[in-house]
Amino acid sequence: MPGRYKASGLSVALSELGLSPHNTVGVGDAENDSALLNLCECGVAVANALPMLKEIADFVTKGDRGAGVIELIDHLVASDLSALQA
Repeated sequence: MPGRYKASGLSVALSELGLSPHNTVGVGDAENDSALLNLCECGVAVANALPMLKEIADFVTKGDRGAGVIELIDHLVASDLSALQA
């Protein structure tokens, strides 16, 4: 739908769930994902993401597409992304 974006949808969902963007990880690969990554506490770009998205991401996966998402999930399960905390 025109005017509907991932970040605005996530904001509504978080509000309904009583959660903060601080509790979220967003992952993307294209320009339309930039607002989502900026909203989330941790923004992740997969390896095949556009360079501009990689620049704003907190973490860039080594894998592209689905393999990058699996890599992210593995990091979340193994360490809750603690390696990104500096």
